[in-house]
Amino acid sequence: MLGAVSALLVINLVAQYRNMQPGKGQHAPVSASPVRVGKVSSHAADDLAKYNPEVHFDALKALDARPFPDDDSDPFGPLEAPAPPQAMARGPAPSAPSLPPAPPPPPPLKAMGYNELPGGQKEAMITFKEDMLTVHEGDLIGTQYKVLTIDPSKVVVEDGETHTSLDLPFPQ
Repeated sequence: MLGAVSALLVINLVAQYRNMQPGKGQHAPVSASPVRVGKVSSHAADDLAKYNPEVHFDALKALDARPFPDDDSDPFGPLEAPAPPQAMARGPAPSAPSLPPAPPPPPPLKAMGYNELPGGQKEAMITFKEDMLTVHEGDLIGTQYKVLTIDPSKVVVEDGETHTSLDLPFPQ
């Protein structure tokens, strides 16, 4: 039973394929006038009737030749917030509590290791941004930080901009 159904489906596919060959199939007659399907709204026809289908290229060229207006605004810049509405003056406005200044960002330094050389000279391994540096007391790190002291527990550096000391402890 299944074999007979399969055979009928194969025969049907072959017949359809042969009809698709160029010059072998049936073609629908082509009419000279377009055929409209469905109703055309008289409202849409009235809306289009008020426009002139004629294109005036001279007017378009005159419009294209105009200079662009000077607009110095940044389309990607921040939007200006609207001004707050004026409150009725009944007395002094309550002042907002003053917030403490934000702490400075952490320095791009991290102490990684300590070594004492023969002769008593101390050196430390420090990461600065993405570089590993070996520093000694008195060395400059970048252009901003100066190594003040090195001991087995930490490195003390001075920030040249704020003139504050920073302790960089070694990881335990």
